[in-house]
Amino acid sequence: MKTNISVALLFAGAMTLQACGSNENKATGVDSSITDTNVVDHSAYVTTDTLAADPGKDPAKFAEQAAIGGMMEVEAGKIAHEKTKNQQVKDFASMMIKDHTAAATELDAIAKRKQMSLPTMLPSTEQAHLDEMKKMSGDDFDKHYMDMMVNDHKKTVDLFKSATENTDAELGAFAKKTLKVIEGHHKLAQDINGVLKAK
Repeated sequence: MKTNISVALLFAGAMTLQACGSNENKATGVDSSITDTNVVDHSAYVTTDTLAADPGKDPAKFAEQAAIGGMMEVEAGKIAHEKTKNQQVKDFASMMIKDHTAAATELDAIAKRKQMSLPTMLPSTEQAHLDEMKKMSGDDFDKHYMDMMVNDHKKTVDLFKSATENTDAELGAFAKKTLKVIEGHHKLAQDINGVLKAK
């Protein structure tokens, strides 16, 4: 996902995604009565090398990437909502703004409780991408935006899947809940992109 404006506007969802109105709290399904000592706690074997290679499992890195991704989706959504003449693309952009802002708000609250710092501005490369998008129009813009949404959400799905096993339980629960929203975004982006490319 790509991003750094106000984390509050995010999933921003972080890409924040509490999008699509799926904010239901899901039970973990873990039976606390199970005390089998033969059950291996794999979290005990998470090393710094593992975290470096898999940022989804590192609390600070996951929170940072989720925040940036969410911001990017919100800002790109605002541009798309203003520029597109395609109703499907416009509706999708509105969903990105709404869902990723909701996710960003939740992520921000978690970060504050844990005294974690989140980025408040997009990286220069992401901002430059948004600036280029503002120069585009018509079908070229729509196809570029939806291609971007397919690719970004694929990466975000991978990040959040990994983060369901985050070493921080609260961030892991956030990732698990938000993952379904992001997967929905990815599927819808693929569908819309397919329609645009068929023209």
